Amino acid sequence: MIKKITLSALLALSTLFSVSVSATPIYGTFVEADGSFSGNINSVLGAPDDQFIQIDNNTSVTVSFGENQAALADGTDAADLIIHTYDLPYPADARVEYSADNLNFFLLGIFSDANLNNVINIDFDLLGIDQVTTLRITDISGEAAGFDLDAIEGVNAGDVLSVPEPSSLILLALALLAICFLQKPRSQQV
Repeated sequence: MIKKITLSALLALSTLFSVSVSATPIYGTFVEADGSFSGNINSVLGAPDDQFIQIDNNTSVTVSFGENQAALADGTDAADLIIHTYDLPYPADARVEYSADNLNFFLLGIFSDANLNNVINIDFDLLGIDQVTTLRITDISGEAAGFDLDAIEGVNAGDVLSVPEPSSLILLALALLAICFLQKPRSQQV
């Protein structure tokens, strides 16, 4: 009986740390800029629609997915994130950084808005990235006509892993230990 309870507790713990994944793509739902740009900033939210902003030199635009949503690695060599661009009238480069927690950003790479079919495909598995909640795109072209951004698409959507506070984990661990110690030793028959 005790072993069944312990097994049930371990299964509940594994469920606590699971992530649900959906094949439905997600798009940016929040955007902010720390400099100048041309166009309506909200045009980068939602699905690509050829409505874009032109980011001016050294301006950063930060786009986040919905609350508790992330673009997830899918374990294949397919794109997990797509940056939709609009090359008009001249190509421009941007530094693209990602965050898994909306606080710490890491360099993803330098990309041009002049690309095949106006898309930049990024495979997280190739880069060793598990999830992305936010992208920061900074124009580095040095030109007045900057990087043209249409939309950000997370190909594989998922809930961000919520981690319980440490005190909850300690209480759970103590409860599991108590169950183990409460097991009565079976007497050996001779």
